[in-house]
Amino acid sequence: MKSSKHYLWTFIGLTLLAFLASAASLSYYYQEAKTSLLQQKESAGKREIRELGVLLEQQIHAGIAKETVIANLQKSILNTDVQSEFVCMYNTQGIELCHPDPSLIGQKIDASNSSINIAGQRNSFRQILKEGKERSGTREFPSDSQRSSEIVSVYPVQGTDWMLASHANIAAVQAQLEDLFLKFVVGGILFTLFISLSSFLLIRLIYRSYEKQKEAEIAELNMQVNTLQIMKQQLETVKNNIAQEFSDKKPTRKRILSYIRDEVIALDTDDIAYFELNNNAIIARTFDQNTYSVNGSLDELVNELDQEVFYRANRQFIINIRAISNIWVYGRNQLRIETTAKSETPILISKNKVSEFKRWLDR
Repeated sequence: MKSSKHYLWTFIGLTLLAFLASAASLSYYYQEAKTSLLQQKESAGKREIRELGVLLEQQIHAGIAKETVIANLQKSILNTDVQSEFVCMYNTQGIELCHPDPSLIGQKIDASNSSINIAGQRNSFRQILKEGKERSGTREFPSDSQRSSEIVSVYPVQGTDWMLASHANIAAVQAQLEDLFLKFVVGGILFTLFISLSSFLLIRLIYRSYEKQKEAEIAELNMQVNTLQIMKQQLETVKNNIAQEFSDKKPTRKRILSYIRDEVIALDTDDIAYFELNNNAIIARTFDQNTYSVNGSLDELVNELDQEVFYRANRQFIINIRAISNIWVYGRNQLRIETTAKSETPILISKNKVSEFKRWLDR
């Protein structure tokens, strides 16, 4: 009788612990999955309208009439699902140019329609469209509109007053996530019960045969201790190797030295818009439009600078990502970079490096 009570309390204790652990882990992963999914929706929307915007710009540059471009876009998005996520297009005056629901085309968004929360700052959606800049944030509607919040990204089509916009309904995303979470909860409960019952049966079996298996278990424990010691030594070796790799890692340069007559000037790399090879001399141009001569070569500099910030555009230029103001399609499959610190020589990305350049931008 006493043993039966011990078994019962053991089973109850294991079950409670397993439920608590499962509940805590499921809650944590749910929040993480929700945050990650919303970020993915935002990134996907920005990428979609950016690529669509480039396509529209190419059509306009090819001489296709704007009315035809708008009509083609409307055909491609007609009757798409507006309950979850969709793409539409406005102009900077807030007038709908393209929408999956044709009845909304031509309507103008007023200032009280909705607001966008961007990094904690609220602006009316109409004002965001009027500014004509690429933006992304959470679009919120008045309580009486009976519309749920959206993740919205807008992208200006160069050479026009058009603003492409991607929408992702947060309530729809939440519903999908909750449905998936419910399935995980059911699976977690079943798995927890299975683990608890299996553990209980295993403990009972071990308890009954404990005396007979004592010596064998001690030998097994000794073997496990030896195995753990070996694993510990291996982990220490791996730890030392990793520490050695980090200690050998070469730090990126934070300053560049330049000389003007007898004066030595230390330039912060954060202040440099780009490096240019000009008549076999390396010139550093800063964001405040000043130029300085630099010793060395572009090959040496690109290996010493922060690869996340600086990119070797071609044989003549290394550019700072913060200096890029515009990227234009140039020629056949080339890109032309416009920087805030203007360059007399065009900065071109060859067609062979376009994919690599886009991956660098999208880090």
